[in-house]
Amino acid sequence: MQTPMWLPLIASTLACVALSASVSPTSTSSFLSKADITRLKKVVEPGFELKDLATLHYAVIGYNLVGETIPKNAEACKFILSSVGDASGLSLENLYYAVTAWKGIGICQPLPNAAIIKTFAAVVEKESSTIPEVFYAVTGLSAVSQHLTEPAIVKLVKALQAALKKDDSILNLGYLFHIAAELGPAGSFAFERIEDAIVQADEVDGKYLQFEGGLSITSLVVKGAFQLSTNLKKKPPITSEQTVKFANYLLSRRSVQTSKGVVGLLAALSVLANNPFENPICIALADGGISVSSKQPLVSVKVCDILGRSLKTLPSVVANSATRVSDDVVVISKKAFQPLASDKTLYTMNLMEIKPERGVYKISVSAGSVSNIVTVKVLSEVVVDYLEIGTADADQTTQPKLSRVEYPKKLSSKIEADSQQKLVIRFLLKDSTSQKPIRVHQAFVRLYSVSNSGNSQGQEIIFVAEPDTGNVYKFDMDVGSTAGEFGHISGDYNIELIVGDAVLINSFQWNVAQITLKLPESQSAVQTSDEKSNLYKPKPEIKHMFREPEVRPSRVVSNLFTGLCLAPVLLLLILWAKLGVNISNFPLSLSAVIFHLGLGGIFALFGVFWLQLNMFVTLRYLLGIGVVTFLAGNKLLSQIASRKGR
Repeated sequence: MQTPMWLPLIASTLACVALSASVSPTSTSSFLSKADITRLKKVVEPGFELKDLATLHYAVIGYNLVGETIPKNAEACKFILSSVGDASGLSLENLYYAVTAWKGIGICQPLPNAAIIKTFAAVVEKESSTIPEVFYAVTGLSAVSQHLTEPAIVKLVKALQAALKKDDSILNLGYLFHIAAELGPAGSFAFERIEDAIVQADEVDGKYLQFEGGLSITSLVVKGAFQLSTNLKKKPPITSEQTVKFANYLLSRRSVQTSKGVVGLLAALSVLANNPFENPICIALADGGISVSSKQPLVSVKVCDILGRSLKTLPSVVANSATRVSDDVVVISKKAFQPLASDKTLYTMNLMEIKPERGVYKISVSAGSVSNIVTVKVLSEVVVDYLEIGTADADQTTQPKLSRVEYPKKLSSKIEADSQQKLVIRFLLKDSTSQKPIRVHQAFVRLYSVSNSGNSQGQEIIFVAEPDTGNVYKFDMDVGSTAGEFGHISGDYNIELIVGDAVLINSFQWNVAQITLKLPESQSAVQTSDEKSNLYKPKPEIKHMFREPEVRPSRVVSNLFTGLCLAPVLLLLILWAKLGVNISNFPLSLSAVIFHLGLGGIFALFGVFWLQLNMFVTLRYLLGIGVVTFLAGNKLLSQIASRKGR
């Protein structure tokens, strides 16, 4: 039975969907390296200059988070004790910094706990205290090993719930999780708000989750949520995908330059790496593993936690697929990486065993239940199969005379070319492994002057060589037409071939030959001395030429047209004569005479305007005549109206 044509189409579609689902990254692409830790330490180091409690607090906590010994222990303890005094002169925040730094050092003399506890307890008991103030107080009490009583905890929980009803911002929720983590089982009321907080995170590029406010708020919420969940021994309502995206965001902020940011970053990454629920795993290329070649055939990936440590249970690392980016051809399927005995975080695979073509490849790597996509470049070595160079007539009447040059030698004889000729170069590049013709990103022909004296010093021109359909590179330079690019400077020039590509391991510059160019002189060079001297002589005066008037029709045509225009007036007079105009009814008054004279004057002005006046002069006359005519006409109409009324 014949298979329906639509079955292979559906099968291929399902396979593509399955493949895309399998390569969806579920791990981070970076981790906190030793170099990152060294740089972050330098950010918090100024805190040990003992200028203020806040910077000392961040320096001590930061060093503890990376497992470093606290320097200047004695001096730091003395500074804390002198700053605290009797605890009456410090603000709540500074007192928090002092006790947490004191606890972080761990070897300081006892603090005035009674006064400190009293200050913190007053904040906890005060109903109007804000959630950040309660955080400082509760955390400070924990630092001096002081725990709240059951009645105090019950009262505090009610106060926190009331405060959240007024302001449940993401900042308050972050502080709330830290406070609840210190309250033991009584803090379970805050566990229900973790999901409310997580849904407020903004997703960026499908890879990052962060809260509005940046690193400080994101680290505060993430650390508090996981710390609370750990203390309550409940899995937080945060999926593994969300955990990875939070980790990606935190790792993207490794360049933070503030002490507070460093401590927030380290604290959040530490709780993500060490909590018993979700621990993001990093799958990334190892240092120097971005490219492979016949000389270095191994793809090395690093599989570790986000702090760069080896995993407790070593997973099996597999290359699910390797796809060439240029044409989406899959060259590897289910190939295992081999663990490196000297480093439990490194795994290698010999990609060059399959002899892949040069280019960029995306490899889907899985380590246990997580996966990621890494990008590697397969480099190849280019060889010059042949190169021919010579000259030909510019009008192509004869075949070019070409000489073959072997790489990396230089043509023994010097080439000569004048303005009637052109320089011709033909060459073919091949992959040393497959022996197939290849194209490269950069193929330039550089001509630069041999002499370092005179006008030719530093003369250099670079041209692009283009390949044809058979990948043979061709370069033709018409000497006459390109003389201007050389500044019309004749002389000896070296010819150099420059070949480069991002996936080549042996990009090169090859001095191919030497050519003597006889270039034509420029027009400015042949200018006579007399012409040069004329440059500074006075030039003829420039006179403005008005446009000549257009040709007018003959006088006969103009008179005929004028007569035709006046014909209606003549016809009017004839009709008046036949009809019998009642001139006796004309009112003999000054206003009637002035009105009709004014009206006639306006018509006469239009005639004069047509013959010789311009518009501005005509308007000036029309204004005077028009005002008089208007007033007289108004008076005349009034008289006629009054006469009819009688």
